[in-house]
Amino acid sequence: MAVLDYNGRNIWTGTDGTPVTTYNIDSDRRDIDVSNDIAQLMPEATPFLSILMRARKVPVNSMEFIWYDEEEQVWWTKLTASYLAGTAHTEEVISLADASFIRPKDLLKNGSTGEIMYVKSKAGNDVTVERGYGYDAQASSGTDAVASTGTDDNIMRMSNAMEENSNAPETHATQPNKLFNYVQTFRTPFDASMANQIEGKRAGTDTRTRLSKIKAVEHRIDIEKQMMFGERYEDVSNKVRMTGGLIQFIKSNAYDVGTTNGGTLSEAEFENFCEMAFDWGSKRKLFLTSPRIGSIINQFGASRIETTSGEETYGMRLRRLISFHGDVIIATTKLFEKDYAHTGLMLDIENIDYRPAGGNDSKLRKNIQENDKLGWKDEYLTMAGLRVRLEKTHSILTGVTG
Repeated sequence: MAVLDYNGRNIWTGTDGTPVTTYNIDSDRRDIDVSNDIAQLMPEATPFLSILMRARKVPVNSMEFIWYDEEEQVWWTKLTASYLAGTAHTEEVISLADASFIRPKDLLKNGSTGEIMYVKSKAGNDVTVERGYGYDAQASSGTDAVASTGTDDNIMRMSNAMEENSNAPETHATQPNKLFNYVQTFRTPFDASMANQIEGKRAGTDTRTRLSKIKAVEHRIDIEKQMMFGERYEDVSNKVRMTGGLIQFIKSNAYDVGTTNGGTLSEAEFENFCEMAFDWGSKRKLFLTSPRIGSIINQFGASRIETTSGEETYGMRLRRLISFHGDVIIATTKLFEKDYAHTGLMLDIENIDYRPAGGNDSKLRKNIQENDKLGWKDEYLTMAGLRVRLEKTHSILTGVTG
């Protein structure tokens, strides 16, 4: 029969030695990872971050992280000087704004006149072409060597046309753009004296429980503000890094309703914005905006707006507007207020990543006070940055006043 031990026993029997594993550390000494819980509990407070934490979390192991974006293929340029009507199948030099992607034996087409030209050679942005290359005098077909309509006609590179038994044409390749951002350290501490913790309270929960909930919201809102409005910077002398936010990275596609329609966001005006916003990237994007703009959109045609289920939109119930150009998932945030109440961001979530560093993804660190402190101190800690890829897939709407 087993001998019963009636002496006091340690409720945790950790083991000494190496290597140290999680089983060698008492659970009360661990930092508690609360990132997923916060994302689930506070989607209305921080919709952008809540979506990223569910859908686009990519850990990083350095305080500076780099990525490369390949630009889209270019096939349009413009004239910089007009040209006159000429004779089909004779050579002429035309001047272009950018001929870097054009090679001998390429076919060019003037979008305004329809004329096709065959590239013979080039020197910088001056291109020697055979005019009216598609014109067939025998069949009276094709476009003759007509005059350009102006100095800024759009010129399209169509393809190359190689002779029989030809050697390979000249090559052309581009290099990707190098971008970077920093990991920022976010800390939200809260504390109380031991006497305060011991003393009973008539209303609500104890101080520690109450503050842990309040500070979780504060911590997450701080991160969301930084990842929308922040600017990338490294203060070397003080050893501080700041992560750049969405607005810093989105530069190419800006639509100012104040300029285009006097600040009025009509249904037609929003459709114009969508035409630009969906020109690149996926056909399903997140529109992050203010409650004011959300109210305006809600007055659009009811047949175009529907409520999504949580499973469809990153676990959240959101509104979806069906535009001709793509589906717009609408999430409003109170952080877009005052100067940002007139703003909206159309985001291709597939090209945005939340990048926590070293496993420090919103941890609740308990008992970080000094050893001789007669009280306690906890904190929420996050070390993370933002990666915004292919910035042309994202757009910004501004100037909405009504």
